[in-house]
Amino acid sequence: MRLLFDINHPVQVHLLRHPLAELARRGHECHVVARDKDVTLPLLERFGIPHRVLAPVGRGTWGRLRELGQRELKLLVMARELRPRLIIGTSAHAARIARLVGARSVVVNDDDASAVPLFRWLAYPLASAIVTPDCLRHENHGQRHLTYASYQQLFYLHPNRFRPDAEVRGGLSLPAGQAYAVVRLSALAAHHDRGIRGIGEELVLALRDRLAGRIQLFVSSEGPIPPRLEPLRLPVRPERLHDVLAFAEFYLGDSQSVTAEAAVLGTPAFRMTDFLGRLSYLRELESYGLAFGFKPGQTDELIQEVERVLAMEDRRAVFAARRARMLAEKIDPLPWFLEVIERLGQESRPARGRTPEA
Repeated sequence: MRLLFDINHPVQVHLLRHPLAELARRGHECHVVARDKDVTLPLLERFGIPHRVLAPVGRGTWGRLRELGQRELKLLVMARELRPRLIIGTSAHAARIARLVGARSVVVNDDDASAVPLFRWLAYPLASAIVTPDCLRHENHGQRHLTYASYQQLFYLHPNRFRPDAEVRGGLSLPAGQAYAVVRLSALAAHHDRGIRGIGEELVLALRDRLAGRIQLFVSSEGPIPPRLEPLRLPVRPERLHDVLAFAEFYLGDSQSVTAEAAVLGTPAFRMTDFLGRLSYLRELESYGLAFGFKPGQTDELIQEVERVLAMEDRRAVFAARRARMLAEKIDPLPWFLEVIERLGQESRPARGRTPEA
């Protein structure tokens, strides 16, 4: 079976790399197109995933629209040549291109549709299958809506696949026994980030000073790191971030995905963003006591909560127990997803020009 994957963000590299590897092992022919965003391409190269970039990244509204058009046209040409059975990804293009070439489409997403209305409008109407965590089952997109009792982050961070490597500390140049924490800054440049505030430099500096002598703070960022924070730059390759998170005392960020990654690893995950309350999967992780959310401006409250968590007796055991409860109530989503892909791929091709039925 020939499959075409559309990867648009670094987290999608992690999300899809295990399905890609297993599907290839089972004899399926997998092709990947990718968007040159943040560290997407370096991650693909690091994991040895062949890929094709369809268009340069657009900047600003008109640049993004130009990129959208270029990618869609080139993806259509590629799909006509390949004739895939399925086009898969968190992709604004998959459903339309699949319909034009007589393929099926699988749109994978974990954001509430209300939080990403443009993506929903572009991606959902013609999709053969809309795959989301079951915390989004209330959206009820009909029979095409396939939900699983887990999180996207467990595609790659479930203990069935991920074992954190303690040797990562060697790349941090820390004295033996020195505790550390990680701050992750989002670029806040996506269309759904317009008007969204996150973490400011002053909060990071205040936290650095508050924790001085106790915990070394490291900063990772989607965009350029501000000059005042440059001395705190996390000195490891992007693919080692999950190892770093697993051994951190806590995580703080305005990246929704990395917050969830830290939380499912059992690392206390603090988030400051205007997205607070808008994403169901993070509300669930907060209900497990693995994540904590704050609005911009709640700096004092956030720092107080960080201090409260750090002062907890047997903190690591407490968070390990919370993680264990979460894992017991969630499935490993990879086998489920592979079954969905192979089942949909075995169904007959829809006629071109007609909306496929799941």
